[in-house]
Amino acid sequence: MKKNLSIKPQGSVQDYAEMQLNPNTGDCAMLDHGMCSIQLELGESYLSQTCRTYPRVINQAGNALEMTAQLSCPEVARLVLLDEQAMELVDVDLAHIGSVTYKHKAAATLDPNRPEFYFPEIREMMMEIMKYREFSLPHRLILLGVFCDNVNLLMDEKKYKELPHLCVQFREEVAHNDELRSYNVYPLDPIFQLQYLNNYLMDILDDTIWNARYRECIHDYKQGMTRNGSSLEAIAGTYDYSYEHYYKPFMDQHAHVLENFILNHLYSRMLAEMHVNIPVFDSYQMLVAEFAMIKLHLIGIAAHHQQLTEELTVKLIQSYTKNYEHTALFLKNILDDFKKQGYHTLGYMSLLIKND
Repeated sequence: MKKNLSIKPQGSVQDYAEMQLNPNTGDCAMLDHGMCSIQLELGESYLSQTCRTYPRVINQAGNALEMTAQLSCPEVARLVLLDEQAMELVDVDLAHIGSVTYKHKAAATLDPNRPEFYFPEIREMMMEIMKYREFSLPHRLILLGVFCDNVNLLMDEKKYKELPHLCVQFREEVAHNDELRSYNVYPLDPIFQLQYLNNYLMDILDDTIWNARYRECIHDYKQGMTRNGSSLEAIAGTYDYSYEHYYKPFMDQHAHVLENFILNHLYSRMLAEMHVNIPVFDSYQMLVAEFAMIKLHLIGIAAHHQQLTEELTVKLIQSYTKNYEHTALFLKNILDDFKKQGYHTLGYMSLLIKND
């Protein structure tokens, strides 16, 4: 076992080392024909907290425990993404989990002068916006950006007590403001979207790809995007055709797939990011980056298969998540690049979200 461990120099009893993954498959080195050899030989009590709770993710939010699931697990990805009902939060009994390690711990406050007092309400409003099914999913994601931008302004000015009013006001604006309700007012540039996302993806692949299923998806993506030639004009034509004929028809009928992905992201990460002082609009940009990257992959994969299916979509999202969830800097690096390029505005986020 020791040869497969990477000891952390500043580690603790609870966080002593990391298990090396098979560079070809991405599997844990302790797997034997798909089964955990530690559990088989020694029992569940010898498993690390990560292995004992996976694919569950348990966060502490004040006195409450919040449990979500990681989409890197194929069965979880299938169950979560393909559920057509709007995702709802439910109370569950965590008593039988036993000793747990929290991925994130956030202290509660009863002080209305502190921003943390309003974090749960902000997250609840964000999830509410993403459930406005009268609007298309890309439209909802842009509306979420408008809300996050306004939250940022109040947070920067330390006007925390105005945050609940913002939530009420935003509901009214979405219901009656013609500009917010019109998808056509938001900027569109599919060529910029394609060039930026594809160039960024190609630049990082050699250093970040390790999961075998994700490698298969990347192969399909590359084959699909270059099926009519490798010039920018040819790739752009393929991108547009695949979006119109494969991606859009599929998502018009299965918008719940990416809606569920976004809701899972918001619920599992947003409170934690706010509690470590990541600006809300920065968190939003990282969410947009994930959405846009997944969309890019799916359009290329659909071009290769000349169709988009539930199976292809779940495979991509599951393997993409598994490949990058252990690369902690992946989203931060994209955010840093947005800022370096001057793309960290709502207008540029719209360019990454919209295709029509």
